[in-house]
Amino acid sequence: MSAPSPLAEPLAWDLVANGYAEINFDSFAAFAADALALAKLRDGERLIDVACGPGSLTIQAARSASFVAALDFSELMLKELEVRVGQAGLSNVEVRHGDGQALPYAEGQFDLACSMFGLMFFPDRARGFSELHRVLRPGGRAVVSSWHPMSTVPVMADLFSALAAELPQLPFGDGKGPLIDPEDLRREMSAAGFQVQVESRRHGFVAPSSEVLVSSLLRSMAPLVLLEHRLGKEAFAPVVEGLRRRLGEAHPGPVEVKMSAWLALGTKPNQAFSGPDAP
Repeated sequence: MSAPSPLAEPLAWDLVANGYAEINFDSFAAFAADALALAKLRDGERLIDVACGPGSLTIQAARSASFVAALDFSELMLKELEVRVGQAGLSNVEVRHGDGQALPYAEGQFDLACSMFGLMFFPDRARGFSELHRVLRPGGRAVVSSWHPMSTVPVMADLFSALAAELPQLPFGDGKGPLIDPEDLRREMSAAGFQVQVESRRHGFVAPSSEVLVSSLLRSMAPLVLLEHRLGKEAFAPVVEGLRRRLGEAHPGPVEVKMSAWLALGTKPNQAFSGPDAP
């Protein structure tokens, strides 16, 4: 069995919480809107947002849902979400620290369960999918998202190539990313008992320059922030200069960043009656 991703620990997300909320909230909101539309969230339903981060989906869902449970293992991400909940004047959101592999809710409590780019990093994904299934009522729905391979995004592919060139001793790109294959996503979600369909969505933005893009990624991209933390700012500084130079050469002028994601919609089957009077 492969070692758990370093992104399966709270540290990376605590380190990046402020920049992640400031920089990624709006761009991730587009994928959150796609997820809620795909699941057909109805007024008055109860929803759980697992690995909610700063709440791109939570805030949107709370405008229609009667109750939203927002759960994450990063306490600093939850603090960012609490600020946004307060600013939005929402009274139907419960912000809760917890583990998505052991949800602190009883069986059948929710109509819709979502995990946007979070469950993909769980050390035990099977348990994560199973927990989503458990807390849903029969007929409830779940949406789980994961990224397409970063190699499909030219500037991100160049970023990781530049990192590999600057730090050749580290194994960048040596493994397959979690759930980047839609069939893996379909199979793992189906194994938890869901009826599954997988669709693709794409959203993007334009950075004024590669310099601006690198600066934002150094505040909002968990692998980069964690790498700087581990190496130390002084040791990481020449790496940053190398990234800026290499990306500047490859992408002069404005940089278009278009990210594609898989959205898996799972439905928990209605339980068939099997009592003594069943036909």
